[in-house]
Amino acid sequence: MARKGGFTLVELLVVIAIIGILVALLLPAIQAAREAARRTQCTNNLKQIGLALHNYHDTYHRFPPSGILYGDPARVPHQLPYHHTWLIMILPFLEEGTLYDDVDTEVPVWNNGTGQRQAIVGTQIGVLQCPSALELDLSETRNMAYTNYAGSEGYHWWTTAYLGPAHDPSFTSGGDFSGVFTITKSNSQASITDGTSNVIAVAEVSSVGYKWGPIRTSGSGVARNNTGERVYRAAFVWTGVAGECCETGRYLNPDGTGPSSSSRWFPAGSPHAFSPTYLAAWGPNAEWPGASSRHPGGVNATLADASVRSVTPNIDWGVWAKLNGIADGYEVQQY
Repeated sequence: MARKGGFTLVELLVVIAIIGILVALLLPAIQAAREAARRTQCTNNLKQIGLALHNYHDTYHRFPPSGILYGDPARVPHQLPYHHTWLIMILPFLEEGTLYDDVDTEVPVWNNGTGQRQAIVGTQIGVLQCPSALELDLSETRNMAYTNYAGSEGYHWWTTAYLGPAHDPSFTSGGDFSGVFTITKSNSQASITDGTSNVIAVAEVSSVGYKWGPIRTSGSGVARNNTGERVYRAAFVWTGVAGECCETGRYLNPDGTGPSSSSRWFPAGSPHAFSPTYLAAWGPNAEWPGASSRHPGGVNATLADASVRSVTPNIDWGVWAKLNGIADGYEVQQY
């Protein structure tokens, strides 16, 4: 009788081994392709944000302020001082006009007069999230929508930032390293004397932040744990933590308490929510106030001319600070 065809156990094991080897060889390529697609989507998000900022500028002849603080003399006349963020202000230019129309700009975003938060506070929007970033549930962000894109305040959280050689040997002219989204200011394109193609307006921030990176360094930190260490950017509440907003006693907190005369987190406790801005005092992937990204090898950023570039996490810190200053007097050619 003829023997029936089929695999022997040894042959089957060999086939399985070969398949395993092929999968192992293909997996890195598949992962790289997926990351390339995520990076492309992130770039597209930042491009849309950049164009929205320019359309806002075309309408109001200025870029939006980082946030409207209660008690601020309102340097932007069409907005009222109620802790609304720059991301709320550009919603109509991100094809989110209906959502913007539901926001009451005449009352605080956190406390609408009846002790309730406005609905926008907890409304997630896809274009404001990087697909490579750790995805958070609202239960992990205290029911606050978060974003992975933050506006540059420049060097720190005060209204001016005059730096010199003590900060970096390459700083010789003593220019102002404030950013496009410097607190209490609303800058125009004319304000960016270093040139819109030479200044970063918006950059990525990870969902949890970094830690242990010293000030004025780049790529020196490690990712925070996704626990009480988390520092995320609240998309639609200007929370602040220190500096002009929170150490001067001039401004009330988003819930109407205060005013603050020392640095503080709002809401109190962890995980921590920070405004949708970042500081250039820390370079990429150093510490939580700075820009950060989970993309291998680069942090995506939108320049003030709406173009998008990738910046290496290990960029020279002095170069990074110059890229974030709108009037420091330096022109960065390559980075």
